[in-house]
Amino acid sequence: MGKLISNYLFTVVYQLLIVITPFITTPYVSRVLKPEGVGTDAYVLSIVQLFIVFAALSIPIYGSRQIATKLDQNERSKEFWSIYCVQLSISLLTTLCYVIFIFTVADNKMLFFIHIFTLIATTIDISWYFIGMEQIKSITMRNILIRVVSIILIFTLVKSIEDLSLYILINASTLFMGQLIMWIPLLKVVSFKRTTFRDIKVHIAPIISLFLPQIMIQVYILVNKIVLGHVSGKVEVGYYNQADKVIRIALGFITSLGSVLLPRMAKEFALGNIDSMKKYINYALQFVLMITLPMTLGLMAISSNFVTWFLGNEFKTVINLLNIMSPVIFFVGLANIFGIQILVSTNQNNKYAVSITIGALLSLIANILLVSYMASTATTIALLVAEASGAMIQMYFARKYFELKTFSKMFTKYFCLSILVYFSVSVAGSIINVSPFLLTFIQLFIAAVVYLAGLIVVKDSIVFMIFNKLNNKLVIRGR
Repeated sequence: MGKLISNYLFTVVYQLLIVITPFITTPYVSRVLKPEGVGTDAYVLSIVQLFIVFAALSIPIYGSRQIATKLDQNERSKEFWSIYCVQLSISLLTTLCYVIFIFTVADNKMLFFIHIFTLIATTIDISWYFIGMEQIKSITMRNILIRVVSIILIFTLVKSIEDLSLYILINASTLFMGQLIMWIPLLKVVSFKRTTFRDIKVHIAPIISLFLPQIMIQVYILVNKIVLGHVSGKVEVGYYNQADKVIRIALGFITSLGSVLLPRMAKEFALGNIDSMKKYINYALQFVLMITLPMTLGLMAISSNFVTWFLGNEFKTVINLLNIMSPVIFFVGLANIFGIQILVSTNQNNKYAVSITIGALLSLIANILLVSYMASTATTIALLVAEASGAMIQMYFARKYFELKTFSKMFTKYFCLSILVYFSVSVAGSIINVSPFLLTFIQLFIAAVVYLAGLIVVKDSIVFMIFNKLNNKLVIRGR
């Protein structure tokens, strides 16, 4: 359990590094690029990400799962090169198609050209190997420097909406460098193995079976955004994108848990240790409920004040979008447990695909029906519909791996504490008269104190486990 916690913390840092640059720079960029520039960037990137989906396939999930099940280093090396050959071939083909696409577009051609760096970064991304090995510390530390350089360049060089192409170049090129430096530690442990078509062929079918739900995910993440831009304009896309950015920061804590536990769950399933799997699932469910529920309600409580200083007055529409979108944090947390850690790790890819497909179709229908009247609000509702329906279906499919009664008790406990946090933060926001920036941090402090106190009062097992470990370490050092 200790290694899982350590890997989780480093994976959190790694996932946050991917989104930390836009988060830190968003207050500045929102004011410099204006809604028009932010919307154009979001619209172009949504199209680019469709190509990225095809370039990456489902290899990040599949690759980490396969590497985790190989105990011998020679087998791991052979497995890595055979999987990477699939990734390289598909990525190069996708990049070629992307270049052809660029010559067919009339608008934003230069921005699309710059994003070639983004596609190449996907081509050389081998982080799945380290995730499968449960070794994330080294690549995390290497990427910190790259992200810091990116932040400095944005604040130094991006001065107006005319610098939009430069802003995109900084993000794309630093992403590329971050992926490239991962090869340094990789080549120290992975020896080159000759790979035949037979070695590659065995991976194609399972990769495609996991790829299909990834395509469906993009229906409500990217296609809905493209529909929004086409019907309501790029400014509405900018509003939606800014709300989505905030939510993605919170989701970094959730997706990190899935990245860490998937290899461990796949290994336990391969060894037939079902009881051990259930133990990890119970811990994971408790942890997800403990952090997603207060995040969801806490974000609703601070959204009005937070958006005011973080994005600026031009983005007040985002307040309503955040309130609607916040429950996505909770449902993605559930989907990460039931979908990734249970269905995928136990090779129930078909059930996983069905849940994602149903959610995506419901999302697309909701967006098409509402977007003409509600603009970005409609796309936000469509996202919530997709995540909620997908998570509930996955929960049903995974029902034999957890006890519903235990889950209900945990949910009730953390939900009640989160309601207490919501009212405490809301009251603080209405009676404390300070600057919006300072008020947000006061609200976060109050939320943390109230929630921690509540966890202590109800004698939460995770909190007391952490306290006991810290106490034991202090006792050992005192000796």
